[in-house]
Amino acid sequence: MKLQNQNHESRIRDLEDQLRRERENHNIERDTLNNEIERLRKAIDDQLMEYRDLMDVKIQLDAEIAAYRKLLESEETRHELFYFV
Repeated sequence: MKLQNQNHESRIRDLEDQLRRERENHNIERDTLNNEIERLRKAIDDQLMEYRDLMDVKIQLDAEIAAYRKLLESEETRHELFYFV
């Protein structure tokens, strides 16, 4: 009976050690994944900011192109009127 109790106690200690190691590994893995999530969130935020900046530039360029197109069209109209007169 005493030997059986010792075996059980030894088994309990082994299982407790195993549980402690698994908790430590789990905590390390959780921290690693949380760090990766945070890194990816920052990367997404950075890309979103870059996208917004590019969209602002695109809108400005579109407005500038429209202004130049209007100038060209008015210049073409002026030349057409000049040649017809």
